[in-house]
Amino acid sequence: MKAAAYVRAGAPGDRDRQLEPIRRRAEGSGWELTDVYADPSGRRGNQPGFRRLLAAAEQRAVDVIIIERLDRLAGSLRELAQLFEDLRRCQVALVSLDEEIDTSTGHGDLVCHVMRAVGRFERRLHGERIRVGLARARVAGTRLGRPPAGVDPAAVVRLREEGLSYRQVGRRLGISAALAHRLARPSAQEPPQAV
Repeated sequence: MKAAAYVRAGAPGDRDRQLEPIRRRAEGSGWELTDVYADPSGRRGNQPGFRRLLAAAEQRAVDVIIIERLDRLAGSLRELAQLFEDLRRCQVALVSLDEEIDTSTGHGDLVCHVMRAVGRFERRLHGERIRVGLARARVAGTRLGRPPAGVDPAAVVRLREEGLSYRQVGRRLGISAALAHRLARPSAQEPPQAV
């Protein structure tokens, strides 16, 4: 089996410290460690090594990924659950040394299923909290969405009559061309009806 290592390290010494037990695990399991993917520690958005690793997994260039700890791969349980799902779909196993998880075994697969279920629960709970918060804000009379443009539709119509395009009108008034187009419609120019 072809194995790949993934490390996140700030200093060269930290990279080597993570790789040593990964190499031992690969040798002990009879896996060939073919690639090492690395990213610097820090923000999660900048991970070219991780993106290359996922591409290799999708192409089935590796059979197993070995990491020191799960937090090297994901910043939240939701991200981790999605990663487990992606690797399962690619038929690539994941081994995390610190947590003693090996998804190629029955025990590791069970842990993976539980984490995916908890991740799905967390996603649903998060969505439910957002919906409840939005409903509460509506009941309280809070205006949701973008603030009003504060542009008089008559000004848009006036500039259009001068021969300006919607894009030019938008630039002049500091709004988008699409909003200028909407404000030029007759329904936008009518004053609100008294109820």
